[in-house]
Amino acid sequence: MAWIESHQGTDRHPKTRKLCRKLGISTPAAVGHLHMFWWWAMDFAQDGDISRYGPDDIADAIEWDGDSVQLYTALVEAGFIDETEAGREIHDWYAYAGRLIERRAADAERKRNSRSGKKSVPPPSIGSPPDVQRTGEGQRTESIRDLNPNPNPNPNPNHNHNQYKDKDYCPEPPPAGQDDPPPSGKGKKPDKYDPDNTYYKMAVYFKGKVDEMAKGEGIEHLTARSNMQTWADDFRKLVELDKQSDTRLIQDVMDWVVKDNFWCRNVLSAESFRKQFGKLVLAMRKPDRQSRPAGRSDKQSIDIVQDQEPAPEVSQEEYEELLRLAERMESGKGEQR
Repeated sequence: MAWIESHQGTDRHPKTRKLCRKLGISTPAAVGHLHMFWWWAMDFAQDGDISRYGPDDIADAIEWDGDSVQLYTALVEAGFIDETEAGREIHDWYAYAGRLIERRAADAERKRNSRSGKKSVPPPSIGSPPDVQRTGEGQRTESIRDLNPNPNPNPNPNHNHNQYKDKDYCPEPPPAGQDDPPPSGKGKKPDKYDPDNTYYKMAVYFKGKVDEMAKGEGIEHLTARSNMQTWADDFRKLVELDKQSDTRLIQDVMDWVVKDNFWCRNVLSAESFRKQFGKLVLAMRKPDRQSRPAGRSDKQSIDIVQDQEPAPEVSQEEYEELLRLAERMESGKGEQR
């Protein structure tokens, strides 16, 4: 099982305090959410690249009950997520997770060599003493291994090693213990949904709606990278597992959700669409406020006394008689004046 170091200064670091202010939460809550964020990344974003995940995904990962966009924005402004031209990544992730990534790669390579009959030398265990060799005279000589290995190697050649010496270097995620290696792959898995698949077409349709809305709201960076295979699978689950077989209703909700002031920013993926589908249907079907009749005030009228019985209907003849009576009364008042 993988593990991460938990640095003593995380709770007092200015970045953590800034996150508390942005979200209005306590320091213990912030530290807990951050650790859940890093634990989740070790399984689902091992290279630190979270471009394929949206605010809803991160909110679900750390069990955040508030606004997912507010959470994401706070993590960016506090410095825990970096937005680059290439996408979005966890700040300084390679400085902390590099050892874990290298170990997983070494373990996978060792297993491949074992299956192919090649003899491989296992990497040194973390925390083990260096090898000791002896000369012909029985004198000890130090191994060629580094006696003081860098505990946080940086396997990514595109990253600048000196950046981690900056004063903003925060002891935030630091993983890297021992972990079972992932199963060795045999190439990219074929796509499960082809472009002619109904669920894939639903995914493409909704993605187009979301992208158009995001561009108008200025949040297109949150929806830039999406996996249409994953989106198609979420729509399959919505139809087959959740028994939402009314595809016309699903399309109506797709068209509506991107126009709603609240839900448009909270449903940015097929996963969140499926998760909130019941609430979206209820919100869409909620009757709008009745239009204001001409000449009336915008203020809502309040009935002081509610009629117990409906008013009797008036026939056309009775209505005309009432008009004539009103005219005679008005004429009589004029003569009295």
